[in-house]
Amino acid sequence: MTTRTQKILMQLAGLAISVGLLIFLFYKIDFRALGGALKGANYWWLIPNIILIMVTMVFRAFRWDHMVRPIKRIPFPRLFSITMIGFMANNVLPFRLGEFVRAYSLSDKEQVSKSASLATIFVERIVFDLLALLIIFGVVLVISPLQVIQEIKVGAIVTVITALVGLIFAVYLSARGERESHVLKTLLKIFPARFRPTIEAVTARFATGMEFMRDWRRVFWTTYHTFMIWIIMGLSNYFVLLAFGWHLPVTASFVILVVVSILIMVPASPGFVGVYHYGTVLSLGIYGIGREEALSCALVMHATQFLVITLVGFYYLRREHLSLKQIEEESERHD
Repeated sequence: MTTRTQKILMQLAGLAISVGLLIFLFYKIDFRALGGALKGANYWWLIPNIILIMVTMVFRAFRWDHMVRPIKRIPFPRLFSITMIGFMANNVLPFRLGEFVRAYSLSDKEQVSKSASLATIFVERIVFDLLALLIIFGVVLVISPLQVIQEIKVGAIVTVITALVGLIFAVYLSARGERESHVLKTLLKIFPARFRPTIEAVTARFATGMEFMRDWRRVFWTTYHTFMIWIIMGLSNYFVLLAFGWHLPVTASFVILVVVSILIMVPASPGFVGVYHYGTVLSLGIYGIGREEALSCALVMHATQFLVITLVGFYYLRREHLSLKQIEEESERHD
């Protein structure tokens, strides 16, 4: 099976999951009640929601600054621009290519190794984000005891395992630094001799991206910004709940945040269509919100985030003199 065929099959699988979930959500739905909920919403509440969405992107850029600074000091406006482009790409390109787009854009504009850049993104997403998410979820469960359904329990377990594996890998590479690793040499023996120098070189550049983890101050500020990102994101969701006139506990918006964040790890179409909506409906159901009302909220919450990030991302794409096709093709190439 060729690489192209595999990509097509993966795209089709993601599309099938998204379509399947949308069919499930809209099956036997009362469209009159759905329309009524959408019509009755107070959309002025979306203004603070949009502001907080953009604030989280600023914090993401600040966090990335602490992670890449040991490699190279990069102007904040450039980091913010690339961050917006990457998240926009996640909305419009398959396979979560936005993460690779960020690495390519940083490499193209600032001559930073793609492997090193990807390392910072790997640690950011797989370690810091997932662990912070689980801690926030744990706090929510303590503050507001909920009957957690099986799907969420399974997702949380998978997330814990993923985060711990990522943390162990990150700590190992950061501790290794430039020194030769006996473990790495042993692992390289399973690869053909002609590939070993390339793999070792890429691993060395990847380890360079982990340099920030050897400085406790950078780890502290990265952790601080991570929690600020997730707390602000949770609060941004609450304004959408207020738009529909629901005075639910603030913890409800964090339950939505955690459940949706876990579910979007499932392969889906670009923009996490379907899985995002399913996660929101699932979360609001815990608080007794009806299916039509919950789905209307999911549609608005997703559309707002999607449009804001995509439009701003496209603005910065043009400003950086890049094209969507260019970054999609280049981000798939090796360092």
